[in-house]
Amino acid sequence: MSRQSLHRHEARREQILAVCMQCFAAKGFHQTSMRDLCAALEMSPGAFYRYFDSKEAVIAAMVDADRAKMEKVFAEIPFETPFPELISQMVMKVLENLTNDHELTIFSQITAEGAVNPKVAEALKTHYAVVTDRMELLIRRAQERKEVDTAIKPRDAAIFIISTFDGLCPRSAFDPSVNWRKMALVFIGVILRALGSVEPKSKGVKS
Repeated sequence: MSRQSLHRHEARREQILAVCMQCFAAKGFHQTSMRDLCAALEMSPGAFYRYFDSKEAVIAAMVDADRAKMEKVFAEIPFETPFPELISQMVMKVLENLTNDHELTIFSQITAEGAVNPKVAEALKTHYAVVTDRMELLIRRAQERKEVDTAIKPRDAAIFIISTFDGLCPRSAFDPSVNWRKMALVFIGVILRALGSVEPKSKGVKS
């Protein structure tokens, strides 16, 4: 496949993922059939299978895309950034990368599906292993700079931060009264206090 053909293939693949996300958000994974997806995309099943061989493959690709976004967030923030500011910047960048509310709804469904579907669970394990490793490293470096309580185990703290942040997604998905972006402000303060750090004066996250 030529470079130009590969680029077109990847672009079309991203378009398919975006439409599938809308379908899953509207009806749920199990209620959305391959026929539904093909109809929404105006594609034949044969054409669809050239990109994804199953709904599980689509879900795994969504997990991979989310991990790529998170890796980009980590890469954009220098390691030496003071921990309070680092957490604030991470939250802001994640919010900036949310293109629509479908992503919150879909992520909730993906994690639930991972509890009963081994293939989805494997994709999630890979995702969280990468993200947790990166967060753990940032916490270790913050402890070396005395910005985080050194009595706290970095791995445990990393898991706690990620799990708490992700927990906001399902709540906002089924409870419209929960403003996910506003809760991000609360998240920053709670996490910093829990780790013995200091909340930044200006976080820049708008509700």
